[in-house]
Amino acid sequence: MYKLLIAGIAACAGVAGWPSPAHADLLSRTGAVIAIMADDLFLGEAEGHLSGAGTIAIQSQRDPSITCLGKFTSSAELGGLGQMQCSNGATGTYHFKRLSLEKGYGEGSYRQRSMSFTYGLTAGESQPYLKLPAGKKLEHNGKTLELVDVAPAQAAAPPQAIAPSQALAPDVLLNAVTLEVIAIIKQDKDFQAGRPMKVAHLVETKILPLFDFVHMTRLAVARNWRLASPEQQATLTMEFKTLLVRTYSTALSTYRDQVIEFKPLRVDPASTDITVRSDVRQSGTERLSIDYDMQKTPAGWKVYDIKVSGVSLVTTYRETFAEKVRDGGVDGLIKSLSDKNRQGESSLRSFTTQSVERMHAMLAFLLGAWQKGE
Repeated sequence: MYKLLIAGIAACAGVAGWPSPAHADLLSRTGAVIAIMADDLFLGEAEGHLSGAGTIAIQSQRDPSITCLGKFTSSAELGGLGQMQCSNGATGTYHFKRLSLEKGYGEGSYRQRSMSFTYGLTAGESQPYLKLPAGKKLEHNGKTLELVDVAPAQAAAPPQAIAPSQALAPDVLLNAVTLEVIAIIKQDKDFQAGRPMKVAHLVETKILPLFDFVHMTRLAVARNWRLASPEQQATLTMEFKTLLVRTYSTALSTYRDQVIEFKPLRVDPASTDITVRSDVRQSGTERLSIDYDMQKTPAGWKVYDIKVSGVSLVTTYRETFAEKVRDGGVDGLIKSLSDKNRQGESSLRSFTTQSVERMHAMLAFLLGAWQKGE
């Protein structure tokens, strides 16, 4: 039976008092894995040790002769990173996050194409985290999972029912998402209690779709982007996204009734690049301006930079990233981002300048969140 290392168990590695790797076989778990790699369905199992290390093995359902083996490492806070080598000569890299001790999800690259997966989740639970091929859905045939065509009635649904954001003006889109997120936070007691799973899910489903992280990362890395291989570019994008997602999640947990006002925008139908301007008001503080640079893409309007009082997020990171590349090359930048993402909040703060920290706090306003004292 094919095996894939379970990431969730190892995500708890590093907790004081756990046994050494010599005893890992006594403290390991396995769980089902569902992966979509280059539009192909891979199934397997995952086994993870409390030592924080392990091995992977999955098998293609389209071509059973293709199997992938690999290893991963993990951390207590965010999950971890892994690499795979497949029997067809292809390689894959991925990053994962745990939802609980034995469940989680991740994404990465395989054959220079996207990869998404879940572990410890049923097919139904996996749906929000898997990037299924267009016109396909997961279905159990009585023996195993398979990718099948979506029923004609579903496939024929109007485009606006599939991706309504594509039809919205950029300022209307940002305002609508902000109001929706604020309403969810106010109504759901889990958010008021600061439960990480709920907060992370809200960020993943409501906020991330607004951003073009590849564009953002490419601008932040600047000319060094050309030095990176496709796999390095995918990993850089993933790590940069994780860095920003952590900030959003923290900010969402501390929302305190701030008000965001988006200024009316007149968009030329032929425009493909615009700036949406907004003001943020909070009692006892000065009004702050936040501008969102957005580009029109086939998937709708996407944010690729944010300016707080005229200070660009992308430009602020560019200097830091360039220094890391000068010191250790592209791999040095990746390692720095990965290390800081897997350490505590205090380490994240030490990685960036004070201006980046302030930018992070301002960024939270997109979600209607403000951290007092930042």
